[in-house]
Amino acid sequence: MELSLLLTLDLREQAALQAALVTHGAPDALVTLALTGGCRISSLEEARQLRKWLAEARTANDSDFAALHVIERALIDFGL
Repeated sequence: MELSLLLTLDLREQAALQAALVTHGAPDALVTLALTGGCRISSLEEARQLRKWLAEARTANDSDFAALHVIERALIDFGL
């Protein structure tokens, strides 16, 4: 199954995401989103990996979750 979900962040959210990614092994989609302000998620597996990483980052309490919450909310709203 192919997805076509485009995520975008404003500059403040992008900067917060860059700071959060300093922690541990972020998925490629998050790295792209942090560097460019947008990314395309094209598979369910990629979306699941992203959701898993977001959940782990939230429970670790070692990152600014505000930007990550925006991404997680977009995935939930999309139905993932």
